[in-house]
Amino acid sequence: EKQIEANRNNAKHSTGPRTDEGKQTSSQNALKHGLLAKRSVIPGEDPAEFDALVTSFENTFNPSNAYEASLVRQMADADWRLKRISHLETAYLSFAVEDTLAQFKKYHPNEPEPDKVNLLGDIMQTRTADMTHFSRYEAHQSRRLHQLFKQLIEIRELDARDRRRFQDQLDRESHENERRQPTQAHRRPPWREEQSAEPTRYGVTSTKPTTSDPPGLATSDESRS
Repeated sequence: EKQIEANRNNAKHSTGPRTDEGKQTSSQNALKHGLLAKRSVIPGEDPAEFDALVTSFENTFNPSNAYEASLVRQMADADWRLKRISHLETAYLSFAVEDTLAQFKKYHPNEPEPDKVNLLGDIMQTRTADMTHFSRYEAHQSRRLHQLFKQLIEIRELDARDRRRFQDQLDRESHENERRQPTQAHRRPPWREEQSAEPTRYGVTSTKPTTSDPPGLATSDESRS
């Protein structure tokens, strides 16, 4: 409460950015953090630190579409709130120890100061209702972060299955198209087409008719030579 009041008093004396560069930076910050930052960052917290956390999550998970980007930003928001509850719990316990110690000194000024560790143990045992609130809030944000991460993994696995199914369909269609294409007519090898059918040298008579020799008595090529 003291910190919040101090921030309010400081804000009353603030005139905001005065230079053109400062005003431009301020306007860009409003656009950069957006609605999520307005919901997540409370007085006393640094919006730039929250924005850096969101950027870190985006670089880690690398969302590929608007839906994945929304999940990643919500994950960053849950992580930011977990850090907040840790800081608040630490501040609460520190304040409780100091307050208990001050009360002890007020009513027992002549007695030795009690050990702070023992005081912390007594506070955690006697103020169980407050500590339970911290634990419930932390458990809620932990479940939220886990569910968002699980949802991101599931949507990516579903997208990967769709891509594989689409690729399998393309492969089947391509195979069917190849089967439906008409086969080319069988052709003889070029070397057979170019080869001339020359008669063998021995045992083949000339194809030209002859009148000088009787049939069956035609001289062979060798005898003529």
